Amino acid sequence: MNRLIPVVVLAATCGTGSWEVAAQTRPPIYEREVFTYPAFDRRDPFQRLHLDIRAGPRFGDLTLVGVLYTPQLGSVAILTDRTTGRRYRARERDIIGAARVVQIRKEEVDFVITSFGVSRRETLRVRREGGTGT
Repeated sequence: MNRLIPVVVLAATCGTGSWEVAAQTRPPIYEREVFTYPAFDRRDPFQRLHLDIRAGPRFGDLTLVGVLYTPQLGSVAILTDRTTGRRYRARERDIIGAARVVQIRKEEVDFVITSFGVSRRETLRVRREGGTGT
């Protein structure tokens, strides 16, 4: 039993149809949105958090190797950057990276670290060979 299926054929007409109208219109123009940020005393959130290597070592990478303690002439703290191996000699009020030396004692040094406008106080102690100093 064969059934016949009717087939309808549509013929496309050439001429000025919707295709030509679409080709004559211009592409859409996109305008860039511009943001401004009033920073006041705050850090710009669009700036990178990574510090430049020229800014000095990170405080967490510093180790206090020794102290040349002479209160009459001004004591000197000797620090080492664990990541680069570079040594620093610092007196009171010297700045290393984001840390400022506040006070040098016989076996420890007090620092004020300022990061993103927030200051905190930290102390590094001389590590003795074979000891458990912190």
